[in-house]
Amino acid sequence: MKINLVSTPENSLYHDALSLTGISDTSQYPIVQFIRNANSWYRKIASWVRSASGTWEYDDSNWTDLPEATTPLVDGQQDYSLDTKVQEIERVEVLDVSGNYHQLKQLDQSQLNGIALDEFMETDGMPQYYDVRGFSLFLYPAPDDGFVSTTEGLKLLFSREISGFTATSTDREPGFNSDYHRIISLGAAYDYCLSNGIEDRKKGIRDEIEIYKQELMGQSSRRNRDFGNKIIPRDVDGI
Repeated sequence: MKINLVSTPENSLYHDALSLTGISDTSQYPIVQFIRNANSWYRKIASWVRSASGTWEYDDSNWTDLPEATTPLVDGQQDYSLDTKVQEIERVEVLDVSGNYHQLKQLDQSQLNGIALDEFMETDGMPQYYDVRGFSLFLYPAPDDGFVSTTEGLKLLFSREISGFTATSTDREPGFNSDYHRIISLGAAYDYCLSNGIEDRKKGIRDEIEIYKQELMGQSSRRNRDFGNKIIPRDVDGI
């Protein structure tokens, strides 16, 4: 369903939310307020899908690029800033001087066995591990340009923020399975009823949201069924 399509309101999430709340006057539920609530539910839905999908990384289909980025490496520089739209790091790779990428392992600080973090892999070289703190990514050891390519030498694969709606959005659709788009209008309608004390509609809407949620999470958990369940041993390389 479209987010706000006046020409065909039967295919409009905004108009569906109005109907669910029992109002017909858009001034009672302005589009700006609806969009704020819709984006809040959009984020919730994205988190549901990620938690259910396991190895299948969800990405909002409204983004026009892939959820990956490259950035230059700086000789001897250990920390690199992350874009604020990055939600979770899925994979980190470093490009060596021969043009080959190498996947890094995430550092588990609990396994340093008494080694101070500042003392771990002090000598610059080919990074083997990464650590995420706040909006910074740290490499261990720090890169040495004798081992790594400094030009676009760091590659990240990540999950990211939704591509949210604005008040001027009309024919855009949510970037997940269209069978479950109505969760957004239900959620926005629930928020309106909650704020305005419309008790007779609130519970029914909430129950409908829960039904959709369970179906969506079930569908998301089955998308990568062929991969199967595996127990993968952790390689800590002596840490």
